[in-house]
Amino acid sequence: MRKLTAIITALVLSSFMLNAQVKEKFKTYEIIPKGEKLAGLQFAYLNMNSENSEYLLLANGLDAKASFSSLSPMIAYAISGNHVIGGKISFSSATGSLDATTLSLLNDGLDFDLSDISASLRQKSLSVFYRTYLGLEEKCRFGLFYEYALSYGYSRTAFSLDGSSDDWSDNRKARLSFSPGLVFFPSSNISTQVSVSLADVTWNKTTYVNDGDIKGTKTGFRSQLSLDLLGISFGLVIHI
Repeated sequence: MRKLTAIITALVLSSFMLNAQVKEKFKTYEIIPKGEKLAGLQFAYLNMNSENSEYLLLANGLDAKASFSSLSPMIAYAISGNHVIGGKISFSSATGSLDATTLSLLNDGLDFDLSDISASLRQKSLSVFYRTYLGLEEKCRFGLFYEYALSYGYSRTAFSLDGSSDDWSDNRKARLSFSPGLVFFPSSNISTQVSVSLADVTWNKTTYVNDGDIKGTKTGFRSQLSLDLLGISFGLVIHI
């Protein structure tokens, strides 16, 4: 509980500190006028494989790969200059597979062979967000922003071992996150954006199913303050 409180406090304080530091070092400008409407699309993609896994010293003959993608239509409205509220719907998917590897625990008698293991995830979520922009130059073409988002989503992860796929887990998740980002206006009514999730507090309820029978349920909170590679997203927004 103390960690949860500390993360929420850090989320709030970090935005005030970022705002104060930027305004102290730079003259800021209004880049989103009051009453402006925004509509756009955010997307994320990450692909990994084991071809260059020089750090996996305990794995011999590792053949693994994973990918993640996310697409999020969004709409927003400027309630005042540089302050925006909005909502988005996110659709995410991820796949991972381990075709073959031998795990060695630095002892000839402790080797384990693994093969034909895969997992796939499908997720949908709905979120509302509050975003503050900070224009950094007079022509209003470049700036920073930070965003608080509250989301709720559902996902299913299916597991497969040697071609059999009778196991899966259902997950319901509520999440409060903090994400700073950069914005650039190539034209007066179009902006490109990139953001990264730096901190979040998450509530999860996961149900494990095997052969159609519920084997267990796990509920809990998780909080973290770190760079999330899966939280890096790009966006294209139209300003009306």
